[in-house]
Amino acid sequence: MFNKFKSSAKVELCTLSGTNEIGRNCTYVEYNNQILVIDAGLSFPDQEMYGIDYLIPNINTLKKKKQKIKALLITHGHQDHIGAIPYIIKDLGFPTIYAGPFAAALIKEKLYEFGLETKVKIIEIRGSTKFRVGDFGVTYISNTHSIPDSFSIYLETPEARIFLSGDYKMEVTQTDYKTLESIRGKVDVALLESTNAYEEGKARPESEVALTLERIISNAKGRVIVAAFASLVSRLTSVIEIAKKTNRKIVLAGRSLNLSIGIALDYKYIDAPKELFIKEGDISKYKDNQLIFLTTGSQAERYSSLNRISLAEHKYIKAKPGDLVIMSSSEIPENVGKIERMTDRLIRQGVDLVKSKEEDVHSSGHGMQEDMKMLYEILEPKYIIPIHGSLTFRYQNKKNYVKWGHNPDNVLLTEDGQQWIYDNNNLKRGTKIESKPILIDGLGVGDIGDIVLKDRKQLATYGMFCIVLNLSTPTQKLLGRPRFISRGFIYMKASQKILKEIENIVVDCHRQWFAQSKKSGYQTDKLIEAIEHDVAKYIFKKTEREPIILPVII
Repeated sequence: MFNKFKSSAKVELCTLSGTNEIGRNCTYVEYNNQILVIDAGLSFPDQEMYGIDYLIPNINTLKKKKQKIKALLITHGHQDHIGAIPYIIKDLGFPTIYAGPFAAALIKEKLYEFGLETKVKIIEIRGSTKFRVGDFGVTYISNTHSIPDSFSIYLETPEARIFLSGDYKMEVTQTDYKTLESIRGKVDVALLESTNAYEEGKARPESEVALTLERIISNAKGRVIVAAFASLVSRLTSVIEIAKKTNRKIVLAGRSLNLSIGIALDYKYIDAPKELFIKEGDISKYKDNQLIFLTTGSQAERYSSLNRISLAEHKYIKAKPGDLVIMSSSEIPENVGKIERMTDRLIRQGVDLVKSKEEDVHSSGHGMQEDMKMLYEILEPKYIIPIHGSLTFRYQNKKNYVKWGHNPDNVLLTEDGQQWIYDNNNLKRGTKIESKPILIDGLGVGDIGDIVLKDRKQLATYGMFCIVLNLSTPTQKLLGRPRFISRGFIYMKASQKILKEIENIVVDCHRQWFAQSKKSGYQTDKLIEAIEHDVAKYIFKKTEREPIILPVII
């Protein structure tokens, strides 16, 4: 594709985001003053990020270079690869987006919600495809994942050739082995996912899961509730086919499920008549053994359909004895406690439960060690950078590649924001750029800082203690006694001794401030600061707790 004479330009590769975890994927490659961005995903907050909805990649560096950005290349349509697009596409300069039809449809839907649908050109990639973007040769290579139109991406420049695996497992049905084999030995740098680096064997094909689900559903006497990710279209397709075979109607419970199924039907990824699907309000018209509910909530998300069913909060669907709930997903480790509390509630309501730990009702969309070894042996890359997983998982992935014969010096562990320079056939560590994720809550993008998060954590952990003082406007003398309001800190009636001591501290603070202010003027902010400091010190000494102290002067 390129002239045999190399350019003097270096290739810069940056694993900007999503390197240290599963989520918020974003990488970019720069060559000859041109940039390609690969994926723009979001991730979800951990338990200590109170009030935060999403985390997105920090694109401050890219924002400064937006004139160089030629395209945004999307590997597939999961939210951890496309979810940040509406939030960052403007700051990237509205580059052309290349994506498979399914991902393109999801992106268009999101852009429409943000009023950006006319601002962005989207080019659909149908199957393995080669094309050029500026000085880059781009090859989309079809792979197998849990969502339609999933790709690996191969980038070529005169200086370096880079392979990004995307999310994948090795299956004959969708993986384009021919194109992969055509680039064997032609990969200078391979970025390979590490999700299942510890899992021996090979990822189970979806067809085996479908057979297990069909057996279980066929034997069910009552209603069946299947909980799965809305983006796991291969699983949703299996359940819909089983519904057709078992003469059951499908009820879609969840907005994201309706969106995914709607797109899959429009693009013919799912072949099902419209009458197979019924509205939630019509379930009373059918017998229990005629219904399958497809729901969100496999991770016990607070407002997901299955969680609302477990809490008896769902408007239409009420759990009852005889229902069979199938948890057709893996359990994300940090969600295990929430999931168990949800399933506990369901069991108390009389439902039967099947989880992936006891039956093969789930298969990962990510390859295991045998899949990883197979791709590695096909590519024969020079350098490998494990991505898509915590450092522990990426370290294990490095050990795997070394075990399979790769030079350990050529398997490089990276971090978010780490730049890599490929020059004269060598890959070297470059500078590290700003990569701390941008936080999003209901108020907007990036308007939540560390101080706000610290306050939210403090409120959630220790509560708030409000001190109300009534000062005379003309004299600034204290009128009456201070009043106290506690929220999540102490039970007022049982804490009169502490409250009396706090009252004395507040009165002393006011007396000292009043005396000092006769010469300097009455600055109430200094009084508030003194009360906050002295009361917080006393409370910590007595209780070893640090509530938010909020003095209020009226």
